[in-house]
Amino acid sequence: MNKLIIVVIIISCGLFSGCSGSNGTETALREENAGLKEQIKQLTASQANPRLIEGRIRHTVAFSLKYNADAPEAIKFLQDGKRILSAIPVVENFEALKQVSPKNEFQFGFSMEFANAAAYKAYNEHPEHVKFVKERWDTEVAKFLEADFEDALP
Repeated sequence: MNKLIIVVIIISCGLFSGCSGSNGTETALREENAGLKEQIKQLTASQANPRLIEGRIRHTVAFSLKYNADAPEAIKFLQDGKRILSAIPVVENFEALKQVSPKNEFQFGFSMEFANAAAYKAYNEHPEHVKFVKERWDTEVAKFLEADFEDALP
């Protein structure tokens, strides 16, 4: 074990030139590090503002339950919905959302994405989705508005 630690220290010193001054390797590593930081920054920015890729579908539904928004039954509905629906293989980027705008009459929202129309169709026909709609949605949702989106701009 001690030999392994010594080898790691020797390799680290050689890579980072921290043990015996600076050399060209340190400069190259700093440049590579700066490049990696820029790549991370770009990836983070693209995830912060996701855009639908052509052919993808974002399925959304705004809804109100038969319970108050803060009732334990409402929380259970949201938790079960997320657990059941996000487990369907074609579902991507599932979100359970709480409405905060006074301009909207709905309490909650579900949002998810599909790779294409075939995946969306498979979701609608999936036995777990059909069961959730029959056993939970139809019995606990008071009203809803469904909207499905594709990217509108080329």
